[in-house]
Formats: sequence, C-alpha cells, structure tokens
Amino acid sequence: MGVPAGRALVIINPSASRGRGARAWARVRDLVTSHGLSFTEVFSERPRHAWEIAGDAATQGYSTVVAAGGDGTVNEVINGLMQIPQEMRPALAVIPGGTGNDFARGIGTPKRAPLAVQALLNGVRKRVDVGQVNGRYFAGISGVGFDAEAARQANAWPRWIGGTALYVAAILKMLVTYSPVEARITIDGRPQTLRMFLLAAANTKWYGGGMLMAPHAEIDDGRLGIVYARDLGKLETLMLLPKVYTGKHLQHPKVSHTTATEVVVESDVPLSIHADGETVGRVPARFRSVPGALEVLVPLGSGLRA
Repeated sequence: MGVPAGRALVIINPSASRGRGARAWARVRDLVTSHGLSFTEVFSERPRHAWEIAGDAATQGYSTVVAAGGDGTVNEVINGLMQIPQEMRPALAVIPGGTGNDFARGIGTPKRAPLAVQALLNGVRKRVDVGQVNGRYFAGISGVGFDAEAARQANAWPRWIGGTALYVAAILKMLVTYSPVEARITIDGRPQTLRMFLLAAANTKWYGGGMLMAPHAEIDDGRLGIVYARDLGKLETLMLLPKVYTGKHLQHPKVSHTTATEVVVESDVPLSIHADGETVGRVPARFRSVPGALEVLVPLGSGLRA
C-alpha cells in the first residue's frame, strides 16, 4: 500500500494554473510529513525542466515521482520517466493542480489535494499504458486537426490569459478559420482517404478539462481509443461541441470511433500535432500505444485493474 520502499521525488510546477499546483502540494505537505514519508521537493523552472528532473529520478534512488501540477506537468514527467529502463522506472503519483487534470481523472485520482494524497499514503500500484506520437509520449490524448490547431493557437498566445478562457478563445478562433483537409489515415494497417476534421488518439477518456472525447478508451488495455470526424461544417461543429462533454458526439453520422494499436495520419497540409495539449510537431503523425509502460499510484477503489 502507498509509496513503495524508497524515497519520493515531488516535482512541483509553480506555473501550473497560476500557482494552483504549488498551492495543492502546500495543502498536503504536512500530512505527508506526518506519515513519515521520505521525499524531496523540486520546483520546475522552465519548459521541459520537469522532464529532465524525472529522467534523473532513478539514478538518484527515488522509487516514486509525484507530479504536482496539471496535465502539462504530467506530460513532462512521463516523458522523463519513459527515458528510464522499465525495470528501474519509478512509479508515478499525481497531485492535481492544473486547469484540466484529465490524467488524474483518468486514473481515478480525486481533484482535491487532501483526497488525492491518499494514493501516496495508502493507495495501490497499478500498471497503465502510455501513448506515443512520433517519439513523444503522452498521458491522455494526442491528435491532429481542429483540436490540435486550437492548441497551437492557445500555446502561441500570452500565458497571462491562462485557464479555460484561453482554450475557449482558441476554439472560437478555429471555428472561424479552420476547414477540414484531405488526409490519409491508416488504422492498424487499414488505409482510408477522407476530408478530415480531426483525429484523436486517446489513452484516457478525457481532455480539455472534462471533455469526454473517447468514452471507449481504456488506460490499461494496450490500445488507443480512436475518434475521427469527417468534413464537419462550421454550424455542425458549433452544435457538436457541447456534446463532447457527455460523449454524445460519437452519435453524429460524421464521427467514427474504434480502437487500435497504431494509427498513421498523413496530409499535404502541414497540420499541427498536439500531445496532452502541447504542440509537438506537424504531420505525418504516427500514434501508438505502449502497453503497461508505467506504474501509477492510485487510491483504493479507482477501478483500474491491478
């Protein structure tokens, strides 16, 4: 139960959601100390710093890495952990402190820090999959098309705007400027050409702060949940967006879903690729599942298979 033998490394992103990550950890620090858990705190100071810190965790003797921040922090920490050979790779725990916290939701970690910390103190260890796109790992959802272009726009704007407003503004801009493009998608070796609005490759069900993009995705089945939409018009998109929060967008005749171990997207248009909301390049994009790549600490009753 709880943290395995050894020390824990707590990586805190002070920039996550305007300091929410740091505040979340501060609320539970004394509780963790009172339970006798040996830990070291490190604050990330720049982009990819959490990636570097997590990548050194095993050589410094840590058995657990705690990501205190949002999905961007988790993404960096996972990319660092995946550089470590699996037999030496520390377990991951999450203290949610971002705007969305969708990976935490995906593994059953409560949003409130005092409840989330119970995974450290008396939770259980479960093995989960990790997604990969063109060599970059992702914890939740990666994709190309409308949502990736919205993420690119959001990442280009000043960070002081922050929070959900930033992404809503980016989505509204894309509603005006984005059009579906001719693309070739190959799902587990089966190719098709279509006018693609978007394609999402999902390791977890949620992204964007609670959008139920892929209700059929499972984080521990060795596959990605795939959702792709064809040739949606602007009014159709506007009508469909609210349904993503309930998963009912999958009922639309222009939206298809399946599961796969590998998907390739190619297009002559230089579409952006996002991974957990971060822009990570342009097509072609090769998405794949890395089964059982990571051990996570989750609260009792999370529902994940041991």
